[in-house]
Amino acid sequence: MRGVHCRRVPWVFLSCLCSCVLGPVLLGTIVTSQKTDSGRSTATSLPSTTSQTLTTPTAGTSRGTCSTAAPVPIKPEKGVSLFPYGLCAGDQEFVKRTVDFTSPLFKPQIGFPLGSSLRDSLYFTDNGQIIFPESEYQIFSYPNPPLRGFTAWDPVALVAPFWDDADFSSSRGTIFYQEYETLYDEYNLLVREVESWIKRLTNTWNYKARWTLKVTWVHVPAYPASGTIGTNTYQAILSTDGSRSYAMFLYQSGGMQWDVTRHPGNTVLMGFSSGDGYFKNSPLTFQPVWKKYRPDQFLDSNSGFRGLQIYKLHKEEKRNYRLQCLQWLKRESQWPSWGWNQISCPCSWRQGLWDLRFQPINIAWSGLGSRQLCSFSSWRGGVCCSYGPWGELLQGWRVQSPWQFDQELEPQNWCCRFNDKPSFCALYQLRRPRVSCAGYQPPRPAWMFGDPHITTLDGANYTFNGLGDFLLVRTQDRNSSFLLQGRTAQTGSAQATNFIAFAAEYNSSSLDPITVQWLLEPSDTIHVRLNNQTVTFETNHEGAKGQEMFNTSGVVMTRNGSTVSANFDGAVTISVIAISNILHASCSLPEEYQNHTEGLMGFWNGNPDDDFRMPNGSTLPPGSSEEMLFHYGMAWEINGTSLFGKRDDHLPSNFTPVFFSQLSGNKSLNENLTSKCNGDTHCIYDALATGNKSLGLYTGMLFRRYQQMNTTLNQYPPSIEGPDVMEAYMGQAKVVNYTSSTKDVTFALRNNYTDFKLFENGTLLWTPKLLGPFTLEILARSAKDNLSSVLKPRTVVCACKAESQCLYNQTSWVGDSSLEVADCKCDGNTTGRYCNRSKDPCEEQCFPNVKCISGKGCEACPPNLTGDGRHCAPLENPFLCQNKSCPENYCYNNGHCYLSQALACQPACTCPPAFTDTRCFLAGNNFTPTVHLELPLRIIHLSLIEDEGASQADVNASVAYRLRNLDVRAFLWNRQVDRIGPPIALASGSSLHRWSIISEFQYRPGGPVINFLNTQLLDAVVEVFLTPWRRWKRSAGPRNNVTFHPIYRRDVYSIMALNVSTLETYFQCSGYKGYHLVFHPQSGFTCVSPCSEGYCEHGGQCQHLPDGPRCSCEPFSIYTPWGKRCEHLSLKLDAFFGILFGALGALLLLGVVLFVFLHFRGCCGSRFSYPLGSES
Repeated sequence: MRGVHCRRVPWVFLSCLCSCVLGPVLLGTIVTSQKTDSGRSTATSLPSTTSQTLTTPTAGTSRGTCSTAAPVPIKPEKGVSLFPYGLCAGDQEFVKRTVDFTSPLFKPQIGFPLGSSLRDSLYFTDNGQIIFPESEYQIFSYPNPPLRGFTAWDPVALVAPFWDDADFSSSRGTIFYQEYETLYDEYNLLVREVESWIKRLTNTWNYKARWTLKVTWVHVPAYPASGTIGTNTYQAILSTDGSRSYAMFLYQSGGMQWDVTRHPGNTVLMGFSSGDGYFKNSPLTFQPVWKKYRPDQFLDSNSGFRGLQIYKLHKEEKRNYRLQCLQWLKRESQWPSWGWNQISCPCSWRQGLWDLRFQPINIAWSGLGSRQLCSFSSWRGGVCCSYGPWGELLQGWRVQSPWQFDQELEPQNWCCRFNDKPSFCALYQLRRPRVSCAGYQPPRPAWMFGDPHITTLDGANYTFNGLGDFLLVRTQDRNSSFLLQGRTAQTGSAQATNFIAFAAEYNSSSLDPITVQWLLEPSDTIHVRLNNQTVTFETNHEGAKGQEMFNTSGVVMTRNGSTVSANFDGAVTISVIAISNILHASCSLPEEYQNHTEGLMGFWNGNPDDDFRMPNGSTLPPGSSEEMLFHYGMAWEINGTSLFGKRDDHLPSNFTPVFFSQLSGNKSLNENLTSKCNGDTHCIYDALATGNKSLGLYTGMLFRRYQQMNTTLNQYPPSIEGPDVMEAYMGQAKVVNYTSSTKDVTFALRNNYTDFKLFENGTLLWTPKLLGPFTLEILARSAKDNLSSVLKPRTVVCACKAESQCLYNQTSWVGDSSLEVADCKCDGNTTGRYCNRSKDPCEEQCFPNVKCISGKGCEACPPNLTGDGRHCAPLENPFLCQNKSCPENYCYNNGHCYLSQALACQPACTCPPAFTDTRCFLAGNNFTPTVHLELPLRIIHLSLIEDEGASQADVNASVAYRLRNLDVRAFLWNRQVDRIGPPIALASGSSLHRWSIISEFQYRPGGPVINFLNTQLLDAVVEVFLTPWRRWKRSAGPRNNVTFHPIYRRDVYSIMALNVSTLETYFQCSGYKGYHLVFHPQSGFTCVSPCSEGYCEHGGQCQHLPDGPRCSCEPFSIYTPWGKRCEHLSLKLDAFFGILFGALGALLLLGVVLFVFLHFRGCCGSRFSYPLGSES
């Protein structure tokens, strides 16, 4: 045993000796790169970066600053050059010699996607930000970034390439910017470069930039400029294709030279926040402060380049209807040549059904109404008209190509319905003016029915029983010509005839000749031929029920039972019906043919007295006898080849019909055949001429139908006179009177809204109280003919704090409705979208740890700092230590060396949080871990009920406001807000609305967030919806004060939650060997050194060196601890010999004592002993 211990003692000694001798050598292998404040590398050096050189401009010299280097790195580790900037690159310079300033507003036409929103405007500041304001009257420079970095509840939307307090009040520094709009594929070299970088760095290969902003901050001094030595030069590129958006931050290599020691409270912030819960911090956010201030030296693992950071700014990809509208407007910039101004809609559904120029169709587009009619023309385009449930005309739109509804309706949706900016709809309506029924002229039909009774185009009636082929009408104008012929046959054995065929020919300058024939076949069937080819009809899925259709260039034909109609180029319409083996027809011509017609349909000029014009130009007088009219009709017989070709049957040469005067003699016969004709001469004639009562009744029925057709075509719904724009101020009553020139008209609202009240006499009362979406539709209904019309006035409401601030000519739509909200022009004392907030100095954050007093401003700067409370700087003289520098390798382990004026310009170190000593060598402190994987979300589902009829946006805002104010703030956003089922009506008259909400929360490593989200969140949500809320923050957009019914635990359930062991895999103790994660419910995850957990045993002293914890074993009593953790014990050498010699001495002493004792006892026995039995 003793031998073993004696051999162990030299090894312990040698171990201590080696630690002392080799320690410095080992340290030298750990330290790889230390930087001084000047940016010099003191260990392993990297190749120098090629970049443009900018001389520090003096007053008036900044205009000469220019860079033309293209951002193409030679090697990734060398960094990237800035994009070309300066006046020679076409940039504009903007700088103010003051502490804080902001640029003019940029207003991209297509907006800018940021988070889940489409932002309308943005501006940059001197402090390294690009801000997206809520309104153009909420402009601040925000010099102090939040120390916590970007979070989900940041109220301001901004992109920060280098957010810190800058100062341009001296003559140094400037800013250049340039805006690039490439909506229509315009070529720009810089934009192409930006596109290629975005594609390369984000793997987005189909990216096409439509709007780009380049801002370059050049030689920016820190605050205060008078005490600043180094400056910064960096650049931000914002780019969007309308649906996606990106930001690129480029830092000039060696150009980021701010003195870190001059920023005791300001910690620079890089990244972005969308203002609606979407954010991203730079990877440098949780790095040591000296690394943050040198982003030009940072090698981004995402991009693979030094001095370059890229961010995806859009949370989700959404269609940009503004862009689609503008691109369509660009393509449709020229006013079309076809005659749109000559087209109108029928004023009612009933009117349109009788106008055979229009065909009923079904278009499956929401918002168009339930019924549509369309008409097409090759030379003037087409029109489609939509009608409401009362037959009222809702809207009309023009169609360039037949049946291409989607191509025409989509641009309308892009520019109007799906667009929140009314100005886009106004541009659309310049290209596609609204189609109304103003100027609508119903067709003037001519009729041929029965044993031919003819009503001319001017309305003259006569009977003509000619036998043969006849010219019904021939006409032409400068664009087209039309010819209609009819063929008659003898009606059985009667001395009367009827039509058995019609043939039409249409010629147009834009179409090939079109010939259509209607041929009577048995069983009241019509055989249709187009250009001598039989027409095969197909079921029309877009038309009326039971309707078949044939559609080809220039002609649309429909068949519905025994009726076949043809529409020639949207101009001429013919409808033929077969009844009782007779063809009956109606024909309508466009107004262009007026004064140019001849044939049996008369001379059309609006005067029926001269209709019977002969081929030689002579005219029969009105009231001519039947015989004279018969001769008139025979004058239009076609003697040559007709459109029908030769007849198969032989016609008698001297056929003479029976006239009405000849039939009216036999009264007994008349009464038997005509008793049900009710005095209709057409019915009487046909019944008497053919001896067929049914034929007479059919003729009478057709005549009444044609009369009804004529009457309906000339009936118009009531007019509505009154303003088509209503402007009102929030909370103030607006009274508008609507009238009609039609008698017996009542007014009503299609939908009832609490803010509106319409009386039957047309008086409308509007008292706007809420900014909820609605569409105002005023209906006027005639009691006489039950026809209705509708007026949709523009409704513009102003919610500004003062009525004088209203800008009624600058508006935006509220949701998918007709309500427009006016913009506000705030005065100098108010801010916000509606100017409803008084300007408060506390809108801008004060310097860290400085309190802001509402209405007054920031209090004094912290001790040892000077400034106004918003801008603070050290009291020290920055030039005192200007000629001195830090020693090389003074600070270990990425510690930052600086010269401390408090220590008489002696070097000092700023260390990472783990280190405990002054030179960053010994670790041991606990610190918050870094996140090395994207953290998952905590997701819950809520079921809520409200009875206010709130909109989706209002519910979203109200739920978000409550969840954002939980005891632990971890709420991100509501991913989904849906109304469930129809409303439930209550006896009180109100309705219950059920909502399903999916909410997301963000895990974070520090604090009680994890424990709260996993164990307390659901109960906290129930409690927050049980508690009545009184202090509501009124937002500029949707209201956040919807009152919900109390909820219970069953109304809230978890969708996704991660336990502590799973979350632990997302964090790491980067850079410090030997640290491990420890979780506590209140402090969250912490990186803990083993030294703080009794790593060394037997009283050993623990030091956490860069390669891990190390124990210094201290001897105690008679023992000497040894081993890695001092877990073994050995006896001390001197203690061993002391014990040995002590034991030997004790044994010796014991032997002496024993010897003396024995010797003394022996001597005493010899002296006093006597032999037994001796005598005296």
